[in-house]
Amino acid sequence: MAKRINVIGILIILVGAFLFLDGIDTLTGNTRGIGGLSHDLSRMFGGSGNTVNIIFAIIEAASGALLIISRFISIGALEGFLRIAVFLFWIMLMVFTLILNGNIEAIDTLAWWSSLVNHSIILVILWMIKG
Repeated sequence: MAKRINVIGILIILVGAFLFLDGIDTLTGNTRGIGGLSHDLSRMFGGSGNTVNIIFAIIEAASGALLIISRFISIGALEGFLRIAVFLFWIMLMVFTLILNGNIEAIDTLAWWSSLVNHSIILVILWMIKG
């Protein structure tokens, strides 16, 4: 009998790596993508752009690292909570990125729809691995 590939496990590792690397990318000063979003959010609330950026990056990198670790070491009840928290965090990020960040005016552009599709792919993967 052939051994089956654990696709959900692979998706957890890939999403964890994405979150971890994107968090590190933001911490190193990137102002594109999610790093740019957190920078813009901080500026919208009167900050210098660094505080919210650092908070989002740390949360993102830590959640990515914990997702990867959860595939190899049992972290108990924290594992289910972590997956749901990352899922909700991503929904919040989508709302800020696609609607509240001034992008609602660009809803008829190809770039907006492309961004929606990209964010939705990650959201669906997070939905698949949350349970």
